[in-house]
Amino acid sequence: MGLTSRIIRLATRGAAQRFEEASRNAIAVQEAKLLEMVRRNENTEFGRKYGFSSIHGFEDWRRQVPVSTYEDLRQLLDRVFQGESNVLTAEDPVMFAQTSGTTGKPKFIPVTPSCRGQAHSDAQRAWLHHCQLEHPGLLDHSVANMVSKAVEGHSPSGIPYGSTSGHIFKTTSALVRRKSANPYDVFEIEDYQAKYYALMRCAMSHDVGMIWTANPSSILKMFEKGDEFAEEVIKDIRDGTLSRNYDIEPEVRPALERLFKPNRRRAAELEEARRRGDGVLRPREYWPHLQLIGCWKGGTVSHYISKFGDWIDPSIPTHDCGYLSSEVRGSVPLTENETAGPLTVGANLFEFVLAEEAEANEDTSKWNFLHIGELEDGKEYRILPTTTGGLYRYDIADIVEVQGRHFENPKVLFKRKGGGMTNLTGEKLSVGQVIEAFGRAAKETGLVAMHFKAEADIENSRYVLHAEFSRGAEEPQQVAFLRAVDDGLKAVNIEYKAKRDSMRLGDPVLRVMRDGWYERTKRAKVAAGMRAFQAKTELLSLASPEKSPPPDEVVVEREMA
Repeated sequence: MGLTSRIIRLATRGAAQRFEEASRNAIAVQEAKLLEMVRRNENTEFGRKYGFSSIHGFEDWRRQVPVSTYEDLRQLLDRVFQGESNVLTAEDPVMFAQTSGTTGKPKFIPVTPSCRGQAHSDAQRAWLHHCQLEHPGLLDHSVANMVSKAVEGHSPSGIPYGSTSGHIFKTTSALVRRKSANPYDVFEIEDYQAKYYALMRCAMSHDVGMIWTANPSSILKMFEKGDEFAEEVIKDIRDGTLSRNYDIEPEVRPALERLFKPNRRRAAELEEARRRGDGVLRPREYWPHLQLIGCWKGGTVSHYISKFGDWIDPSIPTHDCGYLSSEVRGSVPLTENETAGPLTVGANLFEFVLAEEAEANEDTSKWNFLHIGELEDGKEYRILPTTTGGLYRYDIADIVEVQGRHFENPKVLFKRKGGGMTNLTGEKLSVGQVIEAFGRAAKETGLVAMHFKAEADIENSRYVLHAEFSRGAEEPQQVAFLRAVDDGLKAVNIEYKAKRDSMRLGDPVLRVMRDGWYERTKRAKVAAGMRAFQAKTELLSLASPEKSPPPDEVVVEREMA
């Protein structure tokens, strides 16, 4: 183990010990967290309105403080964004995390000094510590990571807004930054192609031992772009240059070029790697010391993981980075063998409602709220965090499943967005069922849908499936894939089967999409103002002009007849 690995391991060990101690006493820690939050903020406008000073436990908390969505809080949050103090929290924010909103208006999530306190930083450090326990020499090599831009702009009061991941990376210690194969300047590049070129030009010059970025689709895109850009990247590494064929900001280009020196030896290694790959440049050849990938493994992105084996050694494990969003870091998976992870009980407050109860009744005043000690293994819950940034009893509309405990602390796995269901005639189809059915169809037919979505066609009482396949296929194989998806949905949803068997649901149809459909859709969303990591296809929705792919992206429509 190298010196840097030893130093980082020592720095993360204390965080892991504190996280474990909080998990041993999770119920008491949550009770203390509630009282800490209400006492700190009892003299704010929100605290006075809802009587924080008279709250002495969960019963008072639930009786006095309403469940809120971002839209419920938007007027207050807008005032905070404008620079007003003491509205939601006694602390003023130091930045805002920008994310997309359900109404089309962006959300600006306050990040206060407490949001960067020890309990919050312990979560990421504990995760890294456990990665190192399973791979002691992990940080003897570089880390290829991808984050979003730290600062997208400033509020009227001058407070920056942007990506929390970018801000953390930009402001982390020099020791940690030195382990990154990608300097932060790469993530300041706006143009999509240029950013990926610069990222892979930097990363492929290093001997990478770990890849970390939340979304596995971004990792696949890194692999694909490394091969696409191979000729130029190898030339740039050989010459110590940065291609002029890409639109890189004039203030970013010189910052990157200063880092480069001619490296003929590495260029020769990449040439040999491409030769061994029969003309395809794959990470399994040019990153021989790659030990671990850190990214999401569950929810709507899990199907991407199965594609990693096309590019890297299939035996390389993936360590889930946990239940994580712009609003809250919710869990910390402690082993690569599990997707679920214990909750961040020392950093945030958590409440839960049975998913079926929440979906059956939209009136939150009728919900039966549970704390962490009342959860049952194997059941799905709607999770409502309260954060130190002023999101109180926040309905983030996420569904998690409890999968065991770490001492007193429930281990949760993100399953889907609440309401991520369609229901034409009582079938109650969920995103998870669609993902599973597409996965079954791929195994059965050998035809892999790189990108897909399903739409509930109300007018024709049927489902329309859209798929961009990894390779060409003739009509019989495409029809077989359609049948396999239909059979898969029947297998995982008895109500779907009943409605199909009784012909209350018509035969589904398959629309084969043009190559690059997903990427063009993503770029259009980014061009419209959405950050790249948020521009994900909604995998299940009602068919509508706003959400359905444009007709010119459809190559052909297949029917089951």
